[in-house]
Amino acid sequence: MELLKHLTIAEKVKIRKAVVKELARYRISKFTVENPDNDNLAFHQMIERAIERLPTPERFLIEARYLSANSEYLTDYHVYNLKFDPPISSVTYTKIRDTAMIKISLFLNLDTGVKIEDLIQTNYPAMFS
Repeated sequence: MELLKHLTIAEKVKIRKAVVKELARYRISKFTVENPDNDNLAFHQMIERAIERLPTPERFLIEARYLSANSEYLTDYHVYNLKFDPPISSVTYTKIRDTAMIKISLFLNLDTGVKIEDLIQTNYPAMFS
């Protein structure tokens, strides 16, 4: 995703923190709430739809790193060296992760503090006019 080139490291971190917070909320409610109410069900469906829309490498990374029952105990290093077959580099992992995080934040319409829509309009006006 070329949009990554237009984001600063601080903006990527803001986006990642907001998405990770939502994914943690999802994981906790998914594994701890026995009879979810309508709000929880709607939230679960929204997260699941966002994950399903991701390309395969991004979906695999998000599910392995952030949605598994053991995700609190996994590190990025563990995922890119042991979960991916064949293993990928940390640079490739970071690109895949950051792209997935941006897409999820857009799918969920999260308030990340970063105006991604403005960046898209500024850098790709022909695509969205």
